[in-house]
Amino acid sequence: MSELVTIVMEPRAKSGKGAVSKLRAEGFTPCVFYGPELSEPVIGKVKTTQMDKLFASSHWVTMRLMLTLPSGGEEMCIIRELQRHPLNGNIMHIDFMRLLKNRKITVNVPVRINGKEKCVGLKDGGVLENMHEIEIETLPTNIPQFIEVDISKLSLGEMVYIKNLDLGDLTVHADPDEVVAIVALPKVVEDSTGEVKEVAVMAKGKAAKTEG
Repeated sequence: MSELVTIVMEPRAKSGKGAVSKLRAEGFTPCVFYGPELSEPVIGKVKTTQMDKLFASSHWVTMRLMLTLPSGGEEMCIIRELQRHPLNGNIMHIDFMRLLKNRKITVNVPVRINGKEKCVGLKDGGVLENMHEIEIETLPTNIPQFIEVDISKLSLGEMVYIKNLDLGDLTVHADPDEVVAIVALPKVVEDSTGEVKEVAVMAKGKAAKTEG
């Protein structure tokens, strides 16, 4: 198992909106730790600067963390939910969920597209459309940072399905025939002004298998 990033959770009392605002002004973000086999959630706070550094990573959604609790104990966890301010996007609250080594977890893993520079379909004017994440189930120690999707061999109109991916022991919560990535065919259309425009024909839902 790779080394885990340690986050220190400090204690805080359950409080109202005013106290929470003061907490944020002091450089902390309110949080809660919960999960399987816990009698009750643990309420706390974490340093905002430390969390901002973590969120700068492209794979924080799947990152396993070691959370130091106010009691002094340490627990492996994952960030399960963020609450953001609707206007400025600042983090308002963080939910940490406990991970047990032998208990599987369901998590959305980001998709990373490889091979764009070699893709014939893109060179021929195609437009790439792809999933941004895939829901999988696995043990905490097996959570991948990304799911790699290679499009280097795709021509115009060709696609990669869930069933084409090499996912090892991961359980995917999606139809095997669902499209992960497609190099969409351009289609010439005429808009209401009579101007000819080129748009892409996208695959929606399950894609039909191509003949041949």
